[in-house]
Amino acid sequence: MSLSSMSSISGIKAAFGIMGVSSHNTANLNTNGFKKQTSNLHEEITGGVTHTVGKNTEPGTMYLDADGNMVESSNVDVAEEAGSRIGAQNLLSANLKALKVADEMQKSLLDILL
Repeated sequence: MSLSSMSSISGIKAAFGIMGVSSHNTANLNTNGFKKQTSNLHEEITGGVTHTVGKNTEPGTMYLDADGNMVESSNVDVAEEAGSRIGAQNLLSANLKALKVADEMQKSLLDILL
């Protein structure tokens, strides 16, 4: 497998990782005290990318519940999560296209050589 193909595959894996983190955060939006996860992308020496998951420790908004107790809400921002998913979708599309082009180039090279 070529280096460009491996790089594209790492980008695809990273896009799915970002989507998973965003989905997890959105699913826990209404969970009191929930701290959202963050997606971090790191460049690899080979030119690919690695996705890691971190945790955001910022406090959520405080509010009074039905019993009159102060409760901390989650620190998830729906608009931020929507933007994250759009970015992940674009990352996925770009890497799929790059993978397709690399495959076509390899096929053309084989046609020339054979």
